[in-house]
Amino acid sequence: ARMMNKLFAAQGKSVLADLPTDMFVRVEQQDLEEMLGNLIDNACKWSREQVEISTAIGTDGLLEIHVDDDGPGLDAEGREQAIKRGIRLDETAPGTGLGLSIVADIAEMNGGDLVLSESPLGGLRATLRLRRSS
Repeated sequence: ARMMNKLFAAQGKSVLADLPTDMFVRVEQQDLEEMLGNLIDNACKWSREQVEISTAIGTDGLLEIHVDDDGPGLDAEGREQAIKRGIRLDETAPGTGLGLSIVADIAEMNGGDLVLSESPLGGLRATLRLRRSS
């Protein structure tokens, strides 16, 4: 979040993170950084002004990391397509179309998943769900 605040401050965008320090997941640090980096960078690119990162424990016991933005969001079909490898929904925006599919693949390899939905901020909510470590 600190790094993204520095990168996107000139565009008037801010990243707020309200994260507990006592929760751990069963994922290699490098994989977690790759997934969160992709999700937060994507949210910053599409947000108007704000990105928020929060956590929750799902009903299935998985740790949910929510990355919300206040951008245009995606409809249900767009959310489904966005996770497919190499699919770019907006050719005018920078990127390769691989970020979300990479996040989904790494999450799946670690017993989790990636869910895209509507954000309470009005844009997209990317929820990374991972197994917790005790």
